[in-house]
Amino acid sequence: MCGPATALGVATGLSQGMSAIGSYQQGRAQTDATNQMRQNAYRDQLAMRQYTYQKDMSVYRQSLADYQSGLQESEKALGKSFTQLDKRAAERVAAARFAGQTNLGQDIQSQGRLAASLPAGRLRDRAMALDRGRAGMRDSGVTDYLLRARFGDIDEANRLVDKANSYRRQLASRVMPKPTMAPMPSAPVMQAGPSALSLIGGLGSAAIGGFSAGRGLAKDLGRA
Repeated sequence: MCGPATALGVATGLSQGMSAIGSYQQGRAQTDATNQMRQNAYRDQLAMRQYTYQKDMSVYRQSLADYQSGLQESEKALGKSFTQLDKRAAERVAAARFAGQTNLGQDIQSQGRLAASLPAGRLRDRAMALDRGRAGMRDSGVTDYLLRARFGDIDEANRLVDKANSYRRQLASRVMPKPTMAPMPSAPVMQAGPSALSLIGGLGSAAIGGFSAGRGLAKDLGRA
């Protein structure tokens, strides 16, 4: 059987050894928990980075779709306005041509009446010249009206184009810049836990401590 000193040394060594093992396990657990927390936070940052980028891209694509839709509507409205201008101009020209044909017939009749009602000579020639001058002034007025109306159409077309361009600039200003993905977050720095060498050292210290305790008790018993 072992003596009291040996028993004390073994008990002391076991106690200190268990304490070393407990400290090692506790240190490993704390380190693992800290590292896991850092890894989870890193994954959350990556997920948030991707989510934010996808959300910004969705808003960007919608603003771009709204811009393209607005451009199409603007083109259609401008084309419709140009068609109305062309139609109005064509109707004016058609009306002027019809009136010109009617006036031509009336002018021929008027010249005929003057020729029939007046004797040949300077008086009839003067009357017929005045009649032709009146018809010429009338036709000149029609031509002047058509020209002024056409210039008015050109001014109106330019105004419509300026208005369309202003609207397109407003549409373009509403398109958000194309988003870019945020930089990658820094990778987590893992915390180093207690090493196996520290556990071995702790166990060695426990053994030495137990031996010392037993040896000290043996000396005390020897002196008793």
